[in-house]
Amino acid sequence: MRRKLPPLNAFVAFEAAARHRNFTRAAQELSVAQPAVTRHVARLEDWIGSPLFRRNGSVIQLTREGTLLSDLATPLLDRLELGIRDVTRIGKNELIVGASFDVAHLWLMPKISALRRASEAAVNFMTADDYRAFDDPSVDFSIRYGKGSFGTNCADLLFSEHCQIIASPGFLDRHPEFDPDAPLTTLDPHLIFDHGDPHDVGWITWPVWCGLTGQSLPDPGEFSTIRSYPTMLDLVSAGEGIGIGTKGLEGDLVASGSIVRVGAPIAREGFGYYIVYRRELLEKPSFARLREHLLDQV
Repeated sequence: MRRKLPPLNAFVAFEAAARHRNFTRAAQELSVAQPAVTRHVARLEDWIGSPLFRRNGSVIQLTREGTLLSDLATPLLDRLELGIRDVTRIGKNELIVGASFDVAHLWLMPKISALRRASEAAVNFMTADDYRAFDDPSVDFSIRYGKGSFGTNCADLLFSEHCQIIASPGFLDRHPEFDPDAPLTTLDPHLIFDHGDPHDVGWITWPVWCGLTGQSLPDPGEFSTIRSYPTMLDLVSAGEGIGIGTKGLEGDLVASGSIVRVGAPIAREGFGYYIVYRRELLEKPSFARLREHLLDQV
């Protein structure tokens, strides 16, 4: 039976235009000229037999028919894209690991050869600081910070939270006034680096540290905000200030003596870094081997 379906290029152009409510932005997404989107939409309107947009100058609105078709188009193309992505991966012995840039750079990359040997597969990374990106079906599993609850996913603890103030030996020599038990009242705020928590995953920032230790919090705006944790480590090891370090994510800086941990550590029960995965992934031999290898390293 021959299917009665609209021209695919016209359908894709319409979906982009409907989603953006703008022909120019749709053209930019599709890497075509704006008149091409207009022609594709007109062709689809001829095929449907009804106008799909109301045009008022540069403003476009979906008609009733356009709204009904748009509600079908986006989920259909999403499913098609994901399905094609899965098909192209069939037969490829590959694992895609989702991780923040910090974890990929400081924890996973030094282990990449061992991970590939253990899994007997190609291991590649998808980095993002927003954990929602790791819900993409193309990601086999991810490394996430939290308290062990990640929706319907399974989670195995890799290493528990263990945070401590870090500084370089040279910085400590130059700042004898620094008291690791009261850092915020014995140091200039510009010498205190805070990496923040832009996606609210629960990291220990200086405001959280103060809440846990009972110390008063200066104006957080006075801190030196460093959004990149590896950059903060570089600045601390260079003697530019202090920060809050996470054991396991300090590279070889502690072992080499470039930075030292000072003051009392903070460790909240349940918090840490977890392997997060869908239960059915355990049936994939390469992942089962890699998971066992990672948990053996804990």
